[in-house]
Amino acid sequence: MVLLLCKFRVSTAIFCASSTSRFRDVIEFACGNWDSLNFETISFTYELPGNALCMLRSDYDLNTLISFACSAGLEHVNVSVYNGPFVPQIEDDSSSQENHSMIDRSSGHQDGADMLSKYYHHEPKILLTASWAKAISDVGQSFEGGASQFRRALKMYSMEVGFEYDFVKNTKERVIAICRRRGTNDYMWRVNATLQKINGFFYIRSLNNIHTCGAAVRTTKNSRMSSELVASLIRDKVRDKPLTRPTDVVYDFKESYGLDITYHHAWWGVDRAKNELFGHQSLSYDLLRWYKEETERTNPGSIIEIDYDINTGRFKRVFVSFYACIYGFWYCRPMLFLDGTFLKGRYKGNLLVATAKDGDQGNPTRTQHY
Repeated sequence: MVLLLCKFRVSTAIFCASSTSRFRDVIEFACGNWDSLNFETISFTYELPGNALCMLRSDYDLNTLISFACSAGLEHVNVSVYNGPFVPQIEDDSSSQENHSMIDRSSGHQDGADMLSKYYHHEPKILLTASWAKAISDVGQSFEGGASQFRRALKMYSMEVGFEYDFVKNTKERVIAICRRRGTNDYMWRVNATLQKINGFFYIRSLNNIHTCGAAVRTTKNSRMSSELVASLIRDKVRDKPLTRPTDVVYDFKESYGLDITYHHAWWGVDRAKNELFGHQSLSYDLLRWYKEETERTNPGSIIEIDYDINTGRFKRVFVSFYACIYGFWYCRPMLFLDGTFLKGRYKGNLLVATAKDGDQGNPTRTQHY
């Protein structure tokens, strides 16, 4: 383990770095200690004995720092934190500075010339929202999902272009939206889309796609952000990783989409995505009756008991023991091991397990109840 003495301006915070630490952890630690830091533009540098200034920009850089410090026997490393990209200082000798000043005076250029592009090559990052700028493009554009798909495309388009809009008409058959800063200008942004009843598609009938209000500036926060949009964007991720946390979603939106979303939107977005993919948790309790009947039919001798409130029908607990487990207990040592854990879903609860050991130190049988 190596202590990173992170210094920002006049204050210092200590981060304990280990082989399992990630660069993302360092960023969250710094932003958590200093509110003025920007999660997207923060940068780090550090110095090691006998080495030039080093950049800390990725998990690889962090692992290299830790490995070098451990091999050199260092217990701590000084890390400088910057609220923006780090710009190296270029030192010139006195003669070159004098010549440079003379050239500037003779040519009329100021000393504050921008040398950043010469020494710092930064490739612009393409965000996943780049394609949203074409979500609303021209007259005749179709939307197979009807009004809901059109509204979603309109929302994504406005967030990427950077303007607010109001609905003049918003029904299942027609949607008319205009720029919120329309004022008295007759040439403000406006879109009109209607339903084609033959195929159920939505078509753009008229579009004035020129923004003359001067307010079309993309920002990281937008009032049109919703948990429904978050759910539609993270559905594939939740399918591959069902244990996705709301904090992961907040970080991914900042990193990949360049958008700041609230924890509230992230939490409900994850919940909505799980319900769409795996079914609603509250409805899954009703399947316990089917599970009991099918298990007892296909696995005779198994015991499944469901306990619920007789008056309200509210679920309380379920006991499950398969026949193989019941039969196996007769051949185990006369010892019973009990364990339990908390369930962290929406409805909480506890999972209790009873286990026995056989003569070969194995765990062949297990019966569990909730």
